[in-house]
Amino acid sequence: MTDTTQIAPHSGQWDTVIHQFKQTGQVLAALVLIYGIFFVLSPPFRSIDTFLSIFTQASILAVLASGTTVVLISGGLDLSVGSIFAVVGVVVGILLVEWQVPVIVAIIAGLATGAFCGALNGFVQVTTKVPAFIVTLGGLTAYKGVAELLGSGRDLSRFPESYQMLGSGYVMPISIMFGAALLIGLFLTRTQLGNHAYAIGGNEEVARLSGVNVARSRIKYYMIGGLMAGLAAILEVSKLNFAQSSRGQSYELFAIAAVVIGGTSLFGGRGGVGKTIIGMLIIQTIYVGLAYLGVGTSIQRIAIGLIIILAVWWDVWQRGTR
Repeated sequence: MTDTTQIAPHSGQWDTVIHQFKQTGQVLAALVLIYGIFFVLSPPFRSIDTFLSIFTQASILAVLASGTTVVLISGGLDLSVGSIFAVVGVVVGILLVEWQVPVIVAIIAGLATGAFCGALNGFVQVTTKVPAFIVTLGGLTAYKGVAELLGSGRDLSRFPESYQMLGSGYVMPISIMFGAALLIGLFLTRTQLGNHAYAIGGNEEVARLSGVNVARSRIKYYMIGGLMAGLAAILEVSKLNFAQSSRGQSYELFAIAAVVIGGTSLFGGRGGVGKTIIGMLIIQTIYVGLAYLGVGTSIQRIAIGLIIILAVWWDVWQRGTR
């Protein structure tokens, strides 16, 4: 979905669709190639349990990254989603353990908390005009402090079985991941607000002159980013059966990495959530594959870092050739 598609959906639409399929195919081919390499090199990697485990382990961060995709397409940046993740986890834990509210109420409250934190980031950014990097970097620290204050001295564990079912096994986490990706994909491609994300990210001034309320739209995009961080936190707390303020650290970096590896531009105006899911699966496949080969975590991080740099370089090169 390029700028042209979003501003003039009937101009060269089939060419754009074909281009998007080719881009998605390239990222998917990279995933298949990486998986195939580890499949050949490591016999234990070949089990169906390993295959499903990769999807399950990727699901939580993929949900978070789907919201980050929206923010980056619109030309924004949110470094605070990991800390929002921690706040939501602690809030849900308190509601379930200490207040003993119904599970559905705790989930709704958690989602609302994430959406509020994200919207607050957007509101501060558009009203102060401070760069998003600085605003959300401050949010990263501030929300982390909020999570620590709320979670200090509390034993937030042993949740109701109906809540634990959300993150247990393979089916629910993977289903929620694909469900979230579908909703975000439909939002980006089938709603006016989603179309405006591409227009704003492609050229904010042109979008403004075309009648788009850029400030209001940006707040909503950050709200969606926070909402998906909240959903990811709800999944992880359910899976682990405990909540801690220390959870979520560096999750924003993994989310951005998945988005960039998937082909969404750091400069805005281009990308899609489907490729973000594939990007997260690439990251998780590399981590699991290297672990099976006995490679230490430090080397794993170096490998992911190099891939991120390569993905950003590729994005810059592609923009320069247009």
